[in-house]
Amino acid sequence: MKKKAFVLFLCAVLSTGMLSGCGNSTTEPEKEQVAAPVGTETAVEGGEGEEANLNLEGFPIVNEQITLTVYGQRDQNQAEWKDMLVMQKYEEMSNIHMDFQEVPADGFAENKQLLFASNQLPDVFLRCGINQNEVSTYGVGSGQLMVLDDLIDKYAPNLTKLFEENPAMKTACMAADGHIYTIPFINLSATGKMDFKQWINIKWLDAVGKEVPTTIEEFKDVLIAFRDGDPNGNGDKDEIPLGIREPNSVYALGGPWGLGHQLRDTYDVDENGKIHNWICDDKFKDYLIFLNDLYEEGLLWQEYYKNDRSAWRSNLSGELFGAMYMPYSDVFLNCEQDYSGYEPLIGPTGEKYWPDGMTGVETGCYALSNTCSDPAAAMRWVDYFFSEEGGLFFAFGEEGTTWHRDENGLPVFNDEILNAEEGFMTALGKINMVPGGGFPCLRVDETDGVVASQRTKEAAAILEPYLPEVYYAKPAVNAEDTDRVVAIEQDLNTYRDEAVTKFIIGEWGFDKWDEYCQTLEQIGIRDLEEIYQNALDALK
Repeated sequence: MKKKAFVLFLCAVLSTGMLSGCGNSTTEPEKEQVAAPVGTETAVEGGEGEEANLNLEGFPIVNEQITLTVYGQRDQNQAEWKDMLVMQKYEEMSNIHMDFQEVPADGFAENKQLLFASNQLPDVFLRCGINQNEVSTYGVGSGQLMVLDDLIDKYAPNLTKLFEENPAMKTACMAADGHIYTIPFINLSATGKMDFKQWINIKWLDAVGKEVPTTIEEFKDVLIAFRDGDPNGNGDKDEIPLGIREPNSVYALGGPWGLGHQLRDTYDVDENGKIHNWICDDKFKDYLIFLNDLYEEGLLWQEYYKNDRSAWRSNLSGELFGAMYMPYSDVFLNCEQDYSGYEPLIGPTGEKYWPDGMTGVETGCYALSNTCSDPAAAMRWVDYFFSEEGGLFFAFGEEGTTWHRDENGLPVFNDEILNAEEGFMTALGKINMVPGGGFPCLRVDETDGVVASQRTKEAAAILEPYLPEVYYAKPAVNAEDTDRVVAIEQDLNTYRDEAVTKFIIGEWGFDKWDEYCQTLEQIGIRDLEEIYQNALDALK
């Protein structure tokens, strides 16, 4: 009955979204209308039938097959989850049938909100990107997400071991009440220590007689040469000197101006742990003046602010960018040998600094509802992917069928996948959920080759010495502050992003800078700073 109700709800939501254009409903369930959180003791022990059916180690996970309903977001490069090789093989291994009810990325945020509002919940949330504010609302607040602490201790030995070896990762998963409500993706690989890597076309450098730049002045000089020197030799002025993927990317790339990217946002955290949002600082203004200059001179991709991923990928595979920023080279494998990583540029600070660090933890990837029919089995199901064996299985699939080991003993995909006519990422999406990320599993140096080519590893190694010594994740805030944080961030980020784009593309002159800063103050930038400061201090 539960499965049928859940499926009917999804159909109703999708139909409503198509008819009404996905309205702006923000209705949340009142606490008295929502079932209380499952107590940890009950969640761990389960019913007698569940306990007798469960194997505490090895496979199958359960003796008699069970079905769990699973809700999540499917990336455009992913096949239907039920058709993925890894999911099919894992059902055979585990004896757990996952009734996948995935939703397209378009409209997913509102679909998720409506799901919680209806309280017609699945057993499992997978690839839902449940952020800390949602944990505060649906976990700490309404109790619709189950507390996982004891389940992890008893049924997730692989994840427990990782948390013991990396206590900061466990802390990053904790809500403001000290409990864990979601399971993360953990990346221990060297390439996972940062997001963006910076790339420059060395073939173009040779064509225009330039060296790899070391300062922002040299960088601009190279970009001008790319614009004017026909480095691709086709006689057309089709080169794009500098590619930035989307508007938000600019916040991670301000290292030459001393702009950090702590909390995966526009924050610095000093040696005393003091948080500061720098989007009103003069150094950020100087950075924007530099970007505006590049844009006005036709050196920066003129359509970067449109967030057009199709055009971006087309330009990458067509080798039209002279310099650009990408986490991995999977989208431009056809020409990656023409690109090289390089050291951070020296700017006004006089130092080399690459701020776009990562904690190695992406939270919110997997969660259980408070009505999950078999929490113990659901926890055992996900824990396998946090072993090195399970991480390898998820990333590459079945040895022989989809991958083999190379002369160095590292896993590599078979040629028919690497060179698939439909494209590597589409072929990979038939094997697993790697395209789009967000699956709860472990990635290590052996398995980061699923997305990190040797060229990517080299680019990461060049930047690694210039990463921040300490990198902070965005802390969970108290439940009473959640609504305030959501309201401020929504208004602040919307205004910030629109204003920054207008400064860069020249729709606003910098005579509006004071007005811009005053508006941010009125929205509550310092209140937000204070809330996050208190949340960070609470973790000490």
